Amino acid sequence: MKIKIFAIVTFLALMGCKQIQKATDVVTQPTAREVYERDFNDENTQFNQWKNTYNRALNDSLKIELPYTETGIFNHKNNPIYSYLVSVQEGEKLIVSAEMETDSLFVFIDLFQKKNDSVFHEKPKISNEPETKSITYESGKNEIIKVIIQPEIIANTSFSFKIYSVPTYGFPVSGATNKNIQSFWGATRDGGKRSHEGVDIFAKRGTPVVAVTDGRISSTGNRGLGGKQVWLRDGLFGSSIYYAHLDSIATSIGKRVKRGDTLGFVGNTGNAKTTAPHLHFGIYKGYSGAINPLPFIKKQEVPEIKNANTNSFGKVTRNNAELRLGSSTKFQQIASLKRNDSVSILGKNNSWFHIQKNDTLKGFMHQSLLRPTSSN
Repeated sequence: MKIKIFAIVTFLALMGCKQIQKATDVVTQPTAREVYERDFNDENTQFNQWKNTYNRALNDSLKIELPYTETGIFNHKNNPIYSYLVSVQEGEKLIVSAEMETDSLFVFIDLFQKKNDSVFHEKPKISNEPETKSITYESGKNEIIKVIIQPEIIANTSFSFKIYSVPTYGFPVSGATNKNIQSFWGATRDGGKRSHEGVDIFAKRGTPVVAVTDGRISSTGNRGLGGKQVWLRDGLFGSSIYYAHLDSIATSIGKRVKRGDTLGFVGNTGNAKTTAPHLHFGIYKGYSGAINPLPFIKKQEVPEIKNANTNSFGKVTRNNAELRLGSSTKFQQIASLKRNDSVSILGKNNSWFHIQKNDTLKGFMHQSLLRPTSSN
């Protein structure tokens, strides 16, 4: 009887602890990694190896260009981890997502900002939340960030990664595409007296010009170089968005608008009278003044997975095989491997294998220099 009572009390205590933990998590909002690590202690050898792999990855310096995809197999014998340096621009949203054949397994995604020119912060800026396999990061400046992706301990399954960017804003001219942008930021104006503080998007006269984001109309009018113009304020302390050379205006000062609402129509008023109808689109940010609006609106395609890698190991096929910092010949060569050198294959990006020679040497090798094998 006493044993039964003890078991019941223990069960209720555990249930109480779980409920308390859930309530605490609502406030603290732990990351997926933090929740996962609760089930381990420092005496667990596999857990310590897994943590050490993560700490070493903080010093990796492999580079990728967006958009980027990678496929492969999480093989626990390789103790796999993926660390990339990624260049992002102000106005872009970076998206990192992972998919696995075994969907019930966990994967952990961490993004780090730089502390200074050469050192990254030790604590991630953002990480994926529990039960998710992706993150979205909006950059407030041009910067190089570090992305680390690590599966859970003893993960054995095929995977695919997608790392790409999308614009923060919508496109300002209805039905237009990137091809309609024919004059860019910094182009010379007035014989070199000034430079272009925006982009010009050419379209037929009367094409609707739309709000690229939710906001409030702060100004409209017909004046100066911009002719008929509209100013849209993105939030109380956000950017001022400038639409110029309009044929006509379809909004009013103080009006709150939603993304996609029509603000006016393409024309060539102001100093654009001698040019074809187009929208001059600009963004002004606080004391910084005009900033390049292109990353905020340039349409990007979500990358497709074009290849699949099903091997976890490989053999180098010739001497002096180049190992590079990124998956292209334009990236720096960081090492040369010998014929028949054995390597672990972490994944594949197009025609480049992402490989690991030892705990500290990782890089990309062209598929012509490597023969995948079933075992090491």
